[in-house]
Amino acid sequence: MAPVPSEPVRLDPGNHEDAGAGRCLMEHVSVLAGEPFRAWPRCTHPAVAALATQVNDRCSTDGRRALLRRAEALTLADSDDPALTWRLVAVAAGTVLALRPGDPVATRRLARARRARRVWGAAVPRGLARRLPRWAVVACGLAALDDLVAALWAVLAVAGPPCTPQRDVVLVALLDAVLDEVLDEDRPSPDGPRRGGIAAPRAPREEMCA
Repeated sequence: MAPVPSEPVRLDPGNHEDAGAGRCLMEHVSVLAGEPFRAWPRCTHPAVAALATQVNDRCSTDGRRALLRRAEALTLADSDDPALTWRLVAVAAGTVLALRPGDPVATRRLARARRARRVWGAAVPRGLARRLPRWAVVACGLAALDDLVAALWAVLAVAGPPCTPQRDVVLVALLDAVLDEVLDEDRPSPDGPRRGGIAAPRAPREEMCA
């Protein structure tokens, strides 16, 4: 893994041609992983990278400083679960419901995501999924990518005004929940309600495991 630069790293929105022109969160992850400079490093599942990129672009400068501490965990955020994208849809829907209990769209989205996860679990058991080539596992989640984008937009609609501490707290907590979902994915599938409330941004996953 590439060494962390000695100079302080600043995260910027958008994509960049090279590290000298700036870097977003996922471009920084590619540097940490020693991969080619890009916003979709192989070490991170594409659905996680897509969500993290959107979170980066919609946080304030202060919010992106908090995201920087999640970069090391993102280098480990890969998965062989073909239903991962649907699991992230469920995380985002749960975030909306924590902020707006009973929201009908989020309620339906959460139910749909849970159904899809059960269907994928029956169609592609984990033992089989672990033997599939990575491209096949990733391709399974592409059908849910539009749902993930819609779920993220729903979070933004209730997270507070752009570039405010209120929105930063929600988006950083969302990324923390996503990292928990991916890094703890060997636990049983939870079909009960997720823990309510939006947690304050916490110590990054890699610091807790150090």
